[in-house]
Amino acid sequence: MKRIIINLLKFAFVAGILYYLVANDRLNFERLLLFWETPSVLITLVGLLALWIVPLGALRWWLLLRAIGLEVPLMRASLLTWIGNFFNTTLPGAVSGDLIKGYYIIRSQEKEGKTRAFTTLLIDRFVGLFGLIVMAFFALVFNLNWILAQPALISLAGMIGGLFAGTVLFYAIVLFPFKEGKDPFFRIFQKLPGRSITVKVYLAFKSYQHQKLTLLITLLMSIAIHITVAFLFFLIAQMIGVTDLSIFTQFFIMPIGLITIAIPIAPGGVGVGHVAFESLYQLVGISGGADIFNLYVIIQLAVYLLGGIPYLLHSGEYHLPQESEMEMEMEEQETTSETTEEQRATQENASTA
Repeated sequence: MKRIIINLLKFAFVAGILYYLVANDRLNFERLLLFWETPSVLITLVGLLALWIVPLGALRWWLLLRAIGLEVPLMRASLLTWIGNFFNTTLPGAVSGDLIKGYYIIRSQEKEGKTRAFTTLLIDRFVGLFGLIVMAFFALVFNLNWILAQPALISLAGMIGGLFAGTVLFYAIVLFPFKEGKDPFFRIFQKLPGRSITVKVYLAFKSYQHQKLTLLITLLMSIAIHITVAFLFFLIAQMIGVTDLSIFTQFFIMPIGLITIAIPIAPGGVGVGHVAFESLYQLVGISGGADIFNLYVIIQLAVYLLGGIPYLLHSGEYHLPQESEMEMEMEEQETTSETTEEQRATQENASTA
């Protein structure tokens, strides 16, 4: 009952945002008809999403799995990625497609491989986030003079610069070969707020300490994915008549918008994303941000629904698990991860003593 109430509140929140945008002429669903008038844009969106963005995301996850010794076939990783996207589209709330994808891959591993499989989910999510930050930073560099001349964008530029510096520092710390029991940053992360997630992420990345090439390749793949998404936003903007927006400005705006919708209130960031992109485009003097995001996210959700095809074709193997069953499996991995943290902390303390 609690989960039903939470989901109803989320739907009400999203519906309220969409109503406000429509009522104030900031969102116009009739613009979907523009795809009928310019089918080349629609074909480009669907083609790049289905044949480039989703496969590249699956390949990134597959590389992360292989790097820590989990020999999962590329086809299986691709199927699970499509199925995960399908459930990201159809299951708002706590049980996301990522959890379902993780459940299937964890279930297929031996006991010693389950924690490593769970680790790749964390890494994959954060590598994607870091890719957004790096892309936004380089877009900032290319637009530096113009951005510094816009008072409204200076704070955003400072935030992106800080996030980029933090990303570079984090990768440097993760890849530095500290001696066993001599890692000072592990003790620092243990004392920070949000210790549970920060230590998990740090230890997850540390497991790739000797896989520098894999971390670099997957980061570049994330940047390639986000550049493609920004290009699609740019095409949509051109389609609806926004012609005074440069591609590099789009590269700066889009990552910030996607970072703001990282919390999955609704599938695809519906509602929150509309407000975020409307506000971001207005900062650079352009209206129609909610429409641009709306047209993109509708096509994205439609493409992700194609993940229902492999799910139905392999329903015997990839049946939707009971929530209790899935939560027990994921909690088991979190408990194992916490045990690893405690053992690491004990070793660090013993070494210090």
